[in-house]
This record gives sequence, C-alpha cells and structure tokens, in this order.
Amino acid sequence: MAACGIDCNECGQYKVTAFHDVQAAESLVPWFRSQGWIGKCEGAEAILKKAPLCNGCWDKTGVVFCPGNCLRTCCEEKNIDHCGECPEFPCERYNKWIAGLEHHQKAMEHLMALRS
Repeated sequence: MAACGIDCNECGQYKVTAFHDVQAAESLVPWFRSQGWIGKCEGAEAILKKAPLCNGCWDKTGVVFCPGNCLRTCCEEKNIDHCGECPEFPCERYNKWIAGLEHHQKAMEHLMALRS
C-alpha cells in the first residue's frame, strides 16, 4: 500500500511496471491521451514502452508515478508508514489530494479501515 492509501496492486501504472500488464495499459490509454503523453493513434503498446512507470512509493529506485501532490514525503518527515497513522488525518493536503478522483476516495477508505 502506498503512503496515501492506494493499493498498488489496483494501480494501472504499477501493474504495467511490475507485471507488464497489457490490460492495465489498455485502461490507461484514455488518460494518457488526455495528458498528451501518447498520440491519438497510439495505444497500450506505447504505454508499455514507457515503462517503468511506477515501482510503488516505498521503492527507493526513484521510479514513482505520482503527478503533483505526492504524500509520501510528508509521511517520511513524520516517520510514519502511511497517512492513516497521522494524528492530523485527514488533513487539508490529503483532502485536496482525494478531491474528485474515485480511486483516491478508495485510498481514504483503506486508511480509515486501518485506523479502526
């Protein structure tokens, strides 16, 4: 599990990297196109060629996929394993991170379960 609560085994970027998962790459095509990372005529093969995308946030190789507001550094500074261990959870930064993204909402559910 990532510091933010995302289950890496459910993450397309991680599955492409760890398992060379073609189905995961297919699921990423619309998002990669919308970001301009692949062209209109490119698909899963173009994404697979970009791997490694992410080895998980606790892997120290430096291959991490978290555009923008990664929460791992905050956990490292507080010497905790995940945001759910923080007495300030859910903080303003975490709430901003989860806003509007369905898989981020599921990450919060994972952390809330760990707190109970």
